[in-house]
This record gives sequence, structure tokens and C-alpha cells, in this order.
Amino acid sequence: MDDKTLLALFDRFEKSSASEMKYSGNGYSFELRRKEAFVAPAVQYPGGTEVKTTSVETHAPAHVASPAPHVPAGTEDSGISSGNELIKSPIVGTFYRSPSPDAPAFVDAGKKVKAGQKICIIEAMKMMNALEAEINCEIVKVLVNNGDMVEFDQPLFEVRPL
Repeated sequence: MDDKTLLALFDRFEKSSASEMKYSGNGYSFELRRKEAFVAPAVQYPGGTEVKTTSVETHAPAHVASPAPHVPAGTEDSGISSGNELIKSPIVGTFYRSPSPDAPAFVDAGKKVKAGQKICIIEAMKMMNALEAEINCEIVKVLVNNGDMVEFDQPLFEVRPL
């Protein structure tokens, strides 16, 4: 299966209200699940590929979310401080701050990173995908917890370009 087809399937799942997607075809099979439960019927796509969707019972995370930070005037649309940018997840997967459980985090708030430097790993379909900084920047805030499931285009880091 080529990357274009795989990304198209991920995109269809992301835009649907399905909580789970199982794919089998062309010698490949995988499952995607959301944290929140939705109900959707099986869908037949052109070419005979069937994508089954089911409802999955889920539980709220054990931790309590912190209150939303104060947003300075003029930055309401982005939700970040003026002059800062967001690094977003390019894929759906599990976010890891370090290369192994006993290793230190790639980056922490206040750390300056160079373009091309690893900042986290996102595990998708049992493949570890290293995410690298695209610009020289300073990490202002890490927006997700280690081990959290992240969605496509979900903000992971708030950064200040250098």
C-alpha cells in the first residue's frame, strides 16, 4: 500500500464519526481507534474495499485537565502567545517524549532546538516516526503528555522561532 492510499484512509477516518476502523485488503490490515465513542455503519468504498466501523466503550482519562491559559489580546484565533508557532502532529498515533521509557525527554520547555533536531516520536501502526523541528526555535510549552494518543494536525508544542 502506498503512502498516498494510506493517508487517504487516515483522512477518511479522521473526517468520519467512527470510533474504530478496521482495514483489510491488498495484503495489509490495520485498526484505528478513537478515545471517544461514536457509532457509524460499515461503509463500502469504490473498488470493493469495505471499511467496518463500530462503537467502542471508552473511559475518560484519570487526570484532570488544567484550566485554559490566559490568551493575550489579538491571539484568540490561534490560542498561542503572539509571535509563537505550533508544531502539529503529521499523523495519528501515540506521542512519546523520549526514545525509551528510561531515557530523558528529547525536549523540554525552555530548550532551544535546531532545524532537523528530533523533538518527539509518534508511534503509528507499530512504526516509530521521529518528528524533527523544521526551524530553529525554543520550546515554549509541551502541549501533550507522554503516551497520549494524538490526532492528525493536533498541536504538540508551542515554539518561539529563533
